Parts: sequence; C-alpha cells; structure tokens
Amino acid sequence: MKPIFAEIFIFCTILCALQTCGYSIIKRSADIKKAPVLDKKSGIVKKCDPCPKGITCVPPIQCPAVLRLEEDKRPQMCDLPGESHGYCCTSGHNHTIAIEHKHHAHISRSSSSSVHAHDIHERKQMQSLLEQAKAEFATMMHDEKMNVKHIKKGKPEDFHQMVFRSSKQATMRALDLSHRAMENVIASRLYKRRERIPIEEFELNQVQAFLDDTSFQQNMCAEQVVCPPDPPKYRTENGQCNNYHPLRTAWGSAGYPMERLLPPSYLDGIWEARTMSVHGTPLTNARTISRELVADVDRQHPEINLLFMQFGQLITHDVTQSSSTTTADGRSIDCCTEDGSSVVPPPFLHYSCMPIEIESHDEFYSQFNQRCINFVRSSLAPDNQCKLGYGKQISKVTHYLDGSAIYGSELKTFGEVRAFRHGHLLMFDDFGRPLLPLTNNEKTCALESSPCFFTGDGRSNQIITLTALHQLFAREHNRVASILGHINRHWSDDKIFYETRAIIIAKLQVVIYKEWLPLLIGVDAMHRFGLNIQAHGYSHDYDENVNAAVTSEFSSAAFRFGHSIVDGKLIVHNGPDIEEIIRIPDVMFNSARLRRRNFYDELMNTLLRQPMQQVDSAVTHGLSRFLFRKNNPFGLDLASINIQRGRDHGIRAYNDYLEATGHSRVASFEEFGPEIAVKLARVYSHPDDIDLWVGGLMERSSTDALVGPTFAEIIADQFSRFRRGDRYFFEHNPDINPGAFTEPQLQQIRLATMSRIICDNADGYALSTVAPYAFRLPHVHGNAPVPCGDTVSIPQEDYSYWKE
Repeated sequence: MKPIFAEIFIFCTILCALQTCGYSIIKRSADIKKAPVLDKKSGIVKKCDPCPKGITCVPPIQCPAVLRLEEDKRPQMCDLPGESHGYCCTSGHNHTIAIEHKHHAHISRSSSSSVHAHDIHERKQMQSLLEQAKAEFATMMHDEKMNVKHIKKGKPEDFHQMVFRSSKQATMRALDLSHRAMENVIASRLYKRRERIPIEEFELNQVQAFLDDTSFQQNMCAEQVVCPPDPPKYRTENGQCNNYHPLRTAWGSAGYPMERLLPPSYLDGIWEARTMSVHGTPLTNARTISRELVADVDRQHPEINLLFMQFGQLITHDVTQSSSTTTADGRSIDCCTEDGSSVVPPPFLHYSCMPIEIESHDEFYSQFNQRCINFVRSSLAPDNQCKLGYGKQISKVTHYLDGSAIYGSELKTFGEVRAFRHGHLLMFDDFGRPLLPLTNNEKTCALESSPCFFTGDGRSNQIITLTALHQLFAREHNRVASILGHINRHWSDDKIFYETRAIIIAKLQVVIYKEWLPLLIGVDAMHRFGLNIQAHGYSHDYDENVNAAVTSEFSSAAFRFGHSIVDGKLIVHNGPDIEEIIRIPDVMFNSARLRRRNFYDELMNTLLRQPMQQVDSAVTHGLSRFLFRKNNPFGLDLASINIQRGRDHGIRAYNDYLEATGHSRVASFEEFGPEIAVKLARVYSHPDDIDLWVGGLMERSSTDALVGPTFAEIIADQFSRFRRGDRYFFEHNPDINPGAFTEPQLQQIRLATMSRIICDNADGYALSTVAPYAFRLPHVHGNAPVPCGDTVSIPQEDYSYWKE
C-alpha cells in the first residue's frame, strides 16, 4: 500500500508567493491527498521571474544549501517545465552557500618561509596527532591479523562477496585507498576531540585541516592524477582526465569516492554508522523491519517487462561497485559465528563489522537456528581535497555511463576482453555461435564444476539474465566493429576497437535516455532536469563544475528500487507447449544454461514477454530469504542488507530527502494510511527515523513514472550529473568532446533502439520478431511484435557515415 499524504502546499509554492512571484489560485481539485509530488490538478498557477543572466534555474534537490538558509535569505524562485519550481542557484550541489572556516589547522597548501612560534607549535601538535592516528591504525591491523574470522567457502555470505570482487589489481588498489581513508577517519576523530569540533562542521565539510604539506600526505590522501596536455580523443579506461580542472582530474574515475546529495548522518559526523533514533534509542534492526514491511506479493506490472529490470542492473554495474572491507590480504570477513547462531564475540569482531541480528522468533531463519546475517561495512576512499573529513565510500568502477561493465575500468581488463584482431572483443566459438569467453575462475564462478563467462565486470555471472545482456552487447560491439573494419580497411585494430567502443557507449546512452529513463522517472522529470535526447545537433549543457560521481543516496537507496521489480521466477518457453520455470536463486552465478543451443533466444523472449513486478515495498523471497543460497537451505535477506547499507553509509532519514526535493516532511505515520501506519509504528519510533530505501518504496508513483517522487528526483539528479558532468557524453559538441561525432553520425546514433540491438544479435533459432518498444510488453497498444527485418518499425543505423 502506498502512502497517502495529507493536503500539502509545496514549499516552493509558498516561497514563490513570498518572493513576489506572480501567482493566482483557481479552483482546487477535490482529490488533493497525494503522495508528496507537485500535483498538476491542484489548481494552483504560479509564475516567477526568470533568473538573472548566467544563473540557471534548477530543481530544489540540485541546490541543497537552500535547506540551511532562512526563507528570506534563500535564492530567487524560478519556473521549471511542468508547472514546478526551482531556485536560481549559485551554490550548485554544495551543502552550504557561505562556508565559515571556524576550524582551520595551521597546515596549508602553501608553505611559508616565515613561520611563527605559534604556527610551529600547531604543526607539531598536528604531526603528533597524525602519528597517533597511524599508530592506532597499525594496532587495528595487528588485531585484525590475530583475531579476524573469515567466511567459510560455500556459505551464502561467500557468494555474496562475489558481488564485491573484481580483478586482483583493482582489489589491491581499493584496499590501499581504504587504508588511507581509514587513517584519515581516525585522525579526524582525534582532531575532532582535541578541538571540540561540533558534528555539524564535519558533516558540512567545513573543517579546513589540509594534509598535503605534511609527511602523511601519501598515507591519508588520494593519489594525484596527471593528465596529458590536451584531452585525449577517446575517454580513458579508468575515467581519469575527463575534467581538466587541476583539482578535478580524478572526478568520476575508478576508485573515486561516492559523493553526497545531503551531508552524511554519521553519529560522530565522521564514520560512526547511523544506528540511533531521533529519540536517542537504538534503531530497530534491519531484519525486523524487513519482516514487518517487506512482503513477497505478486504484483505484475501491466505494461513493463523483465528486460526493463535487467537493463537497470546492467546500468547499475556500469556506474557503481562498492567494495566490502576486507583483511589486509584481501580475504572476506565474517561477523557471524561459523554456524550463524550468533554474532562473533567482541574480541574477534572486526572494526568494520555491522552484523544484522535475527530475532529468535523469526518465522523463517529460526528454522535453521540462524541468528546473524553477515554484514561488513563498505570500504572508503580518500577525498581528493587531501584534508581531514568524513568517510566516503569507494566505487571501484568508473562513475560514468561509459560501458565499463562491458570493457572494464582498468587497462589490464581492457587487454583481457579484447581479441586484438579486427577491433573485436574476445568471444568463444560455440559451434559457429559466438558466446562470451568461458572461465573457471573461482572469484567469478560459484560452482567449480560449472564454468561461467568472462566479461569486463566480475559481477556479470550474478544472474543468468544479466549474463545474457553482457553477451548481447559484446556481440553488438563485434558486429559494429566488423562493419567499420569492412568500410575502412586501412584502420588498425586499435582504431576500430576505440571507434566501436565510442559508438557502443553512445548507443547505450541513447537507449537509457530515450527509452529506459523516461519510463522510470516520467516525462515531467525528464523535462525539468533537462534529460531528453535532442532531435538534432549538438548539446551545450556540459558544465565543468558538475561532478558526475555517483551519490551515495543514489547507489545505496534510490537505485535499489530495482530489487522490488524482480520476479522470483523466469518462465522460459522451449517450444509452443513446453514451459520451463526457473527459480531466481538457481541461476545466480550459474549461467551454464546459456550453452544450450536455443536458450539465449528463449531467455531474451522471456525478458521481452514476461511482466516485471511493480515498484513497491514487496520483494520476492528469492531475494529476501534465498539470496545466494546455492546448496544451502537458506540465503541472505537483500531487504535487510539494503537498510543496513544505508545506515552504514550514513544516509539521512527519508524525511530529509522529502524536504530536499521540495516537499513537506511526514509528521505522522498516519499520513501513510492506516494499514502501513500500524506497521511503521511497530518498527520506528518517529517518522524522522524511516530509512530512505523504505520510505521511497512506499511512495505512490506519479501517473507516468514507475518510482515515487523522492526516488524520481534522486535518480533524475544523478542522470543529470552523468550527462552534464561527462565531457565525452555522446551529444556534446566538438569544443567540449574531443571525440565528438559528426552531426550526420549523431543522427544515425539517435536511431539506436534496444529492439534493434536485440534483433541484430539474436541467434535466430527462437527469436525473429521483437516489439518496437523493447521495455514494454508486446500486448501494449501499438507495440505488436514485428519481424526483425522491418527497418521502418525498428530503424537501423547507417554506418557509411563513418567511412574515411
């Protein structure tokens, strides 16, 4: 059941009136009790003055500093498309407009030949503090080596760790960055205590204690990225040097930390997880909330198919991969006893452990005497500002929409996926049918007896439908490479590969922004955030001040909406009257069925024709009880893990994001409706305690979106960053993008559709027709399947425009 909120005036409407915007009120709709979203039927017509020249009107979520200002000090309100309002914002995504440097350590970026006695004393004190932090971290590492418990092979937790695994090189780099960040966290805590700094100053990143003139710069700071004099024609494999501002060359690169929409809600302002209610009592544990609020209810979407769900996971893997903290030798940490009957005793509990305790009367786990779900906190990465501050979680892959799930996020992986012939990706010839390369790597495959497939992303075997999409885009790369090589026979392997990669990334971006994203967030949000693909010509919305890095709120909450749309089973038709039902847990890290001759086509038909589940607070037991179970009678609870991950990352409560998106805070559980209110009151002591992932899933979506308004805003903001903060976004003009397409080439790329990609790469054994709108079910009006040869209903690109 979705929340039904009491009648509200959107705060931007009130402010608009206060700031003398012209407005008039006409008759209200009787149906005003909506989820917190600006209602076009409210009967309110507003008109604000345009922003001053050079200042852009943005949605409230893109100007968070406003939340900390009195109403009369807030920037001018302005009109956005869709009868909504934003701000004439000059502070961008910063959390404050004017930063007061109340605490500034005498460690500056520029050394002085004249140092006063007081400065020398301050430097000695800081040096002593940093040495103390290093010693404390060394003690933690010693305790880890002596006491830590490792996950036993074959347990669900072991398979869960595969979600975080990547190449050895990426893993060791993430480990190094995590150690740097942890030393910084310890030093920040010591400095906070010594200087008695309020939590809020750390939350707002106002503590100006720089380390780049100290002997600890290499220990606690991010690596410096040196770029060539001019931006390269093709984007780098690791995402570096996208932004050429001297302090921004690492923005969005692999290993760069996630950013924040709002300041973190760490208990100490630095890294202590959000575990306390606003009343000062412990928050209810995540498994209890999952049991009370997250049911397994079959609510099929009437129009959208499973391909939408699966493509969403591919996007997720393209832009983010958190890294679970490991031991110094890269081994997984277990926070539960070997039999799962309790939490590991304190002397053996790793500093990053945050286990989810299970109540003795749990209706499912009690059958197996399970009282503990393993949970290890995400590892961190140092911020490139090189100063003391709060912890930021790492993303091991590039933050850009750049096909890194296909090609990898490091040069070594690039070399491993390439065939180095004709610009192709390496494939396995299965009796004339190209499949992804096979591997028996235990870090990729769950079962030693069952080989799986190698791709640019170590998570590609997580579920067989994801593996199928990896195969789809690998085939598409090779198909396009063959065409380019044929029309430009003088091109080298490298030239063909990188030109093809640029085209594939562009086609991915077209499918995302033209077909997939509008269904998710709605036409209105696409309009307000300027996300629509242009009809012709180049775009001019690149902004070097926009950091494309993934926000923690997007990664840890909003984009996890996708867990609610997973169906617990796949219904695969092996013939007119033969139906195979496959349970989701049975095809996690087990993609062997793709070796069957007809199965790839049959599985793609399933994705196209089977409805996905609706976005709501229901999650299939395949994810909430049997996640990664393999040969075990039980698995993990993904709903519990999502809630716990948000707390680990210090994600603020749901109400704070309602306010940040321009809506009234929930004052009472009753605003969610009587049935949900009772359940919420059993697990939360106050509406200000509701976790963002929980609250977002309970919202009612607007008429043309799949998610509710809060998730829609967070997601729209992120895809705005992906577009405006990426020099190489496919539509950007040659003055910005050194590898820009010609305008005729752009027009061809804009013809790309998911249906055409599927048609061009099917085996042809069981798939010869596809609906023109690939993410909609075939029975939807105007979406009847057509033959793949129909290039009118499903246009095909003309690559002759790439002939030299």
